[in-house]
Amino acid sequence: MRDLFEPTRGEEVVGVGPLRALRWTATELRAPTTFLLIHGLWDGAHVWRRMGPYLARRGYTSYAVWQRHHHPGADPLQLRGLDIYAYVRDIVAAVASIGRPVLVGHSVGGLIALAVATRCRVPGVAVLSCAAPRGIPTLHRGSFNFAALPHFVPLPFRRGLFLAEFGYVRTVYYSHLADDEARRLYAGLIPEPWRVGVQAAFWPPRVRRRDIKAPILVASGGEDCAIIPWVAHRIARRFRVVPAIYPGRGHLLPIEPGWESVADDLLRWADRLVE
Repeated sequence: MRDLFEPTRGEEVVGVGPLRALRWTATELRAPTTFLLIHGLWDGAHVWRRMGPYLARRGYTSYAVWQRHHHPGADPLQLRGLDIYAYVRDIVAAVASIGRPVLVGHSVGGLIALAVATRCRVPGVAVLSCAAPRGIPTLHRGSFNFAALPHFVPLPFRRGLFLAEFGYVRTVYYSHLADDEARRLYAGLIPEPWRVGVQAAFWPPRVRRRDIKAPILVASGGEDCAIIPWVAHRIARRFRVVPAIYPGRGHLLPIEPGWESVADDLLRWADRLVE
């Protein structure tokens, strides 16, 4: 498998609003021609280096953003004090810069995508392994909920950045990746502000059904240990859609073996937006 930290053919680094992004330009234009791909907690634009070029080869120019201070060479200490709404505002500005892209968010990136869609008009919103908006608990599988508490519940003196240890991330988030790839990905993670982690886990943005006018796609891995499929069913019920649950898949749908089938379903869904 291609190393996700190695540049892919045809990719460019561009500015979108206040953020930097990887861009793959479509070889056969469709309308809407653009996806905006949003990564989750601790990650970066590199997690879309499999799906992004694939979408572009099938007609959709794709931008994969780095959240604020997540791009290579950035100083993560600048993240101190930020909350999840700062990330939302950045993506709203990126949407305005690109011009009404279809939003695709993974994990906490999915939650950000839903919040963004309440603030600006977009053609569609697809959320993969999505952290839940307020009113739906974001649950790990079984005993992993207790394992998560030390990572997401800050003590009073913890005011800076946090990054869960490798063993926890390997078991919960990287459960369906080969060990060498899991270690490379973990080495590239960016610490997040405590406030962002606590908001994502316990006090996320409110997103009501009537706040989003665009079609919504909800997808989850059937063996996701980080955000169980029950959460996807509850999100889908809120927006009156049927979720796509992929048997035998874990949390990292854009990366894990079989990601092509997720991308193909995303393309079929996006094609219907323009029919």
